[in-house]
Amino acid sequence: MAVGVPFQKIIRYFVTAVCTEPLHIGSASGSKEEVLIHPVDDVPFIQASSIAGVFREYYASTQGEDASRVDRLFGDRKHEENQNSAEYGSRVCFSDGYFSGCPVLELRPRVSINPKTGSCETSTVKGTDNRAGQKFNMEYIGAGAEFTFYIYLYEEDRQADVEGILAGLCGEQVQFGGQKSNGCGYIRIRKLKKLVFDMGKPQDRKRWAQEDGLADEGTDILSQVEKAGKESRKRDAAYEIRVEGSTEGSMLVKSIAVPECGEGAPDSMNIRNTRKDYIVPGSSLKGAVRSQMERIAAYLGRKEIICDTFGYAGSTEGDGQAGNIVFYDTVVGDREENDKAALSHRIHIDKFTGGVMDGSLFHEKNIAGDLTFRISIQDKNQPDSTCGLLLLALRDMAIHMMSVGGGYNVGKGMIDVRKITVTDWKDEKEAVICPETGEIVGGKEMIARCIRAAQVKGGAV
Repeated sequence: MAVGVPFQKIIRYFVTAVCTEPLHIGSASGSKEEVLIHPVDDVPFIQASSIAGVFREYYASTQGEDASRVDRLFGDRKHEENQNSAEYGSRVCFSDGYFSGCPVLELRPRVSINPKTGSCETSTVKGTDNRAGQKFNMEYIGAGAEFTFYIYLYEEDRQADVEGILAGLCGEQVQFGGQKSNGCGYIRIRKLKKLVFDMGKPQDRKRWAQEDGLADEGTDILSQVEKAGKESRKRDAAYEIRVEGSTEGSMLVKSIAVPECGEGAPDSMNIRNTRKDYIVPGSSLKGAVRSQMERIAAYLGRKEIICDTFGYAGSTEGDGQAGNIVFYDTVVGDREENDKAALSHRIHIDKFTGGVMDGSLFHEKNIAGDLTFRISIQDKNQPDSTCGLLLLALRDMAIHMMSVGGGYNVGKGMIDVRKITVTDWKDEKEAVICPETGEIVGGKEMIARCIRAAQVKGGAV
């Protein structure tokens, strides 16, 4: 029998949140790249089990080795190997997350890269000898989509625990869905109401029976939770890196389709988000930076840093590991100026004849302008080594030894880096690196520590 605790009060939290980054909640019925669709309403939604899983995982990360508090709040069952353990029923439950209106979906092209060859990964089509490239399209709920959900707490003494998890949401320490290292799944709480039902009072029991109509009632606790969120960020985050600069020439991260049609329409153009901004997706930035970090790690003999940084998938021999780095979408330039940009005309050359291939004239719509890359590193898996190796890769970006997007062979994707800002959340320090002059303003010891940790194992000690 489960260990139960009689409850006198029910605490309800009504949460209205907005996606600050794209969100991917995978579907089990369709392709793995599709988002989850409600079986009745036929619109995207977030399952209550997904919300509960995210909350439980974050809460467990804050409790260290004290798993009993997690079990008592979220529930736990006896394990066959330990029949003496208690069985706890959950003291908290969640509703599904429903979006306001019909959220706008994005479809972005992705490709799996073979780390040894640096080219597109291939796989054998099941039942045949045919090989296919692993190019796929990932579907996302666009940033800006708003959704609501409820949390019900049946143990009055655990209010601080639930509100601590909500603070983690405000502090960007909790992500929903998949593609987390690509910056997806972050939300911002827009409205947070707390309503307490005292079940010992007849009027509260009557209100509880009609609680569906009380969405806007309750105490607004958003400001105090946001304040606690800032503290949670200091506890769970290690570094944040911002790279400010501009495209040296043009840039192109190809989208899956071109919305324009007719005469004068380009054959390919840059990816745009739901706000119609031209962007470098977090996945594209991660791919470019990871490739350079792998080269540097191999030279330094520190390949293990790549596993700590980007994680690895599980196998039959053991569990996988999540990485500690997150790359965010980056808006490039002014939307109106890029809309007016002239098309670039190119041709395919026959490598045997040296002549133009028949029908191979094509047009591209490139983008240009200012940008700010944002990268964050969590406080796990040797964050100093990750930060040091990342800074070495960003140095290569600054001296044009690496590019972002396609067209490297024709000079696209080079970045003129003006400054790199590194924020140490633990020590509340900031360092500004000016690549043009080689000057470091503030935090020189922090930068030296991270570089040393990347170059020599145990070098940060």
